[in-house]
Amino acid sequence: MARTRRVVCIGGGTGQSQVLRGLSRHPLEITALVGVTDNGGHSGLLRKIFGIPQVGDIRNCLASLTDDSKLLGRLLKYRFREGELDGVSLGNLLVCSLIRMNGSLSGAVTALGRELGVPHTILPVSDQSTQVCAELADGRMVRGEWEIIGRTPRVPIRRLFHWPVVTCLPECVRAIAHADMIVFCPGSLMTGILSALLTRGIQTALRVSPALKVQVVNIMTQPGQTDGMSARDHIEVLAQYLGIAPDAAVVNTRRPPAKLLRAYRRDGAEPVRLDVEGLRETRIVEADLLEPTGKDVLTLYERGGAGMQVGPHFVRHDPARLGRILRSLL
Repeated sequence: MARTRRVVCIGGGTGQSQVLRGLSRHPLEITALVGVTDNGGHSGLLRKIFGIPQVGDIRNCLASLTDDSKLLGRLLKYRFREGELDGVSLGNLLVCSLIRMNGSLSGAVTALGRELGVPHTILPVSDQSTQVCAELADGRMVRGEWEIIGRTPRVPIRRLFHWPVVTCLPECVRAIAHADMIVFCPGSLMTGILSALLTRGIQTALRVSPALKVQVVNIMTQPGQTDGMSARDHIEVLAQYLGIAPDAAVVNTRRPPAKLLRAYRRDGAEPVRLDVEGLRETRIVEADLLEPTGKDVLTLYERGGAGMQVGPHFVRHDPARLGRILRSLL
C-alpha cells in the first residue's frame, strides 16, 4: 500500500489559506509553514502591545482547515465591526491568549489545532519576533512590512533581511526534509513569502530537499512590493532567494471581473502579466484559477478597521481547482 504523500506549504495569509483549503480535499499529509513578520491590521496591533510574532496569518490557516460546524472554528473567523473594536479578530485574541498560557506561538497553535481537531500540521516558521527589512536601491533601510509597502519615494528593493535575525523551528526543517512537494503559496511575495524564507535554516533546508518545488504565482500585483512585476519576474525573484529555480509554477490565465479590478486600481494594483515563454528550468502550468463568481466578494471579503493597515483581498485563487492541479503534479 502506497504511503500518503507529504506536502509542505510556505507562505501566510489569504493565499496560503486558499492553498490549504484546496489540498485538504485530497488524501495528503500537509504541513503549513507560516510567516510571522506581518505588522498590519489587528495582528500588527497585537504585535506592538505584546511583542509577539504575527498571529493573524497562522490563525487564518487554522480556520481554513476547520469544520465550520464547530463553534470554536466559527469564533476563529469572527471580527467585531463596532466602535473601538472595529476590525478586531476574536481568533487573534484566542491565539494571543494561548501564547501567554503555553509560552510560544507554536505551542499555542498546537493546542488550538488539537482542540479544533485539525488533521494537518500548522507551524510558525519561528517562535521569535522579528521584522522584515529592506535595503533600497538608494541605500536607505526600511524596517517593517507596511513601512516597506508605504515607502516614499517607491525606490526599488535591493535586498530583504530580518532584524533581528531569527532561527526557524527544528520541526520546519524536518517537514521540508520529508516532503514530496513544497508549495510556495500566493500572497505578499516580498514581505510574506520571501520573508518566511529569510528565517535562518529554511533556505538551506529547501536547497537540499529533493522535493518537487512549486510556486503558485499571484493573480494581482501588490503596491510597494511587486509593482509592474510579471509572472516571470515573480518566478525569478523567488529563484534568487531560494538559490534554485522552482520546478513548476502555476499561473492564472483569466482576467478578474472589471468591478474587482476597479477596487484594486484604486490601491495601485493590476493583473500580473503572463510573460512566461522560454523559461527553461521551470515548467509552467496555466489555468483559469479565479474563484467562481456568484457571491458579493466586495462585501464578503471586506477587511480592516479604523486605523488598521490592510490591502484588498477580493481576487482569490479557487481552492478546488488549485488543489486538483497541485495534486496532479505529484
